[in-house]
Amino acid sequence: MWALGFVPLVIVFYLDHSQKVKKIENKIKRIEQKEKGNTDMSRLLKELIGRTPVIVGQLFGTDNWEVVDVDEEWVKLRRVDKKGKEKFKLQRIEDIQTIQFDGK
Repeated sequence: MWALGFVPLVIVFYLDHSQKVKKIENKIKRIEQKEKGNTDMSRLLKELIGRTPVIVGQLFGTDNWEVVDVDEEWVKLRRVDKKGKEKFKLQRIEDIQTIQFDGK
């Protein structure tokens, strides 16, 4: 008699557990895809070192900034203002939406 009450409980537990596993698998897949995208973007940005592309982020755009250095997560930008003072800026690669540059 106790088995009749136990079997539905096991089925409910299994269904709930399998849904949680699927959610976690989907999150891992999204993180892996995002990481791969950052690596590809990093590789492309390394080709732009020494150039001055227009980099547009989620909330801002950077014009006349020279790409100085790039790693897996960040891009280092440099600009010289009218007074001759150097300014540096670090920007996360994941925040970059578009990059425009001349083919020179």
